[in-house]
Amino acid sequence: MKLIKFTLIFILFTGTFSCKEKSISKEEKLQILLDSIYNKHPNGIGFILHVEAPNQNISWGSAVGHSNRKTKEPLRKEQPGQIASITKTFVSASILRLIEKDKLGLYQPIEPLLREKTKALLSDGGYNLDSITIAHLLSHRGGMPSMVTKKWLKLESENLQYNWTRDEQIEDALTMKTKGNIGDFRYSDLNHSLLTEIMEDIEGVPFYSSVRHLLKFNEIGLNSTWFYSLEQDPKNAEERFYQYKESRNWVSTYDESPTWGLFGAAGLVSTAEDLAKFSQALFSRKIFDDQETLSMMLSDIPNLEYTKDDLEDGFEASYKMGIELITGPGVKIYGHDGYWGSLMYHYPDYNASFALYGLNPDELIDFNKLMQEIVKIIK
Repeated sequence: MKLIKFTLIFILFTGTFSCKEKSISKEEKLQILLDSIYNKHPNGIGFILHVEAPNQNISWGSAVGHSNRKTKEPLRKEQPGQIASITKTFVSASILRLIEKDKLGLYQPIEPLLREKTKALLSDGGYNLDSITIAHLLSHRGGMPSMVTKKWLKLESENLQYNWTRDEQIEDALTMKTKGNIGDFRYSDLNHSLLTEIMEDIEGVPFYSSVRHLLKFNEIGLNSTWFYSLEQDPKNAEERFYQYKESRNWVSTYDESPTWGLFGAAGLVSTAEDLAKFSQALFSRKIFDDQETLSMMLSDIPNLEYTKDDLEDGFEASYKMGIELITGPGVKIYGHDGYWGSLMYHYPDYNASFALYGLNPDELIDFNKLMQEIVKIIK
């Protein structure tokens, strides 16, 4: 599974708090946790953690490290970054809002919903569009190929500022000729490129405008979340921090065109605070009108075999409708991660959410331990 490819192995500070624990606030414990991450992983460049736990009256965030590895400018918690594949949860929730409004059906075939050019490309590739449903796209079970093609890899090494279009990416992906079986899990950004195309034709406006409206950005207070390069930067938005891939010779988000992931599978820029707020709103009926819609998002497609990814230490992961479920010792969370080092997860048992940015996700941290440590603090 491509999720948790932000394969963080944080050798975290895990010791219990001292005998003075009663005098330490939960916010102070969260700061100690964040400091310990950076102290053990300075090569991570910087980290931002935000936690929303209304049952504990916690709305807390902090940043450590640097926003730029060259200038060593201090990282600020208000700075936004690219959330990458967490965008899929936003787009999926938007599609589910359309289902809630009876403009789509979860198990509706995609054949009549696609544009003629896209329909022809998929049909010529052997895809049975009468058998692939919205649910298959949301859960990455429509047999779609990877968007990492020969052309993609060539441009990645030669021209990171290349400006893709959605149509070009769809057509290029289908040159792979690697059609999977309908019903088998196969993570592909192409699914969400198709979903945003469908969304635009239903709503009659650009998909990014629909996402903002359907997910009630203004009502839930997402003031620092936007599709970078497609929408204007919000007023008073802080400068984006740099996000790096050490494994790619320290390439950063400033080095490549945002169009590499802009059309639904990625593309959003946000602060850690906004991500945690969104996660809370999603699970608190502030976005969906009906509880059944959230249940739909967290469900499996009936009569399909669902295997779980082993995340070690007793943790397992499985993908639902644009969101992932992770379970392990003392932990149950729903959320998503992103290529550039972003995490957004919700604890349903504690009505709490957290978002984390690690500016160099190739600096591996222990995600399993992070989930457990946050629970210890907030419960």
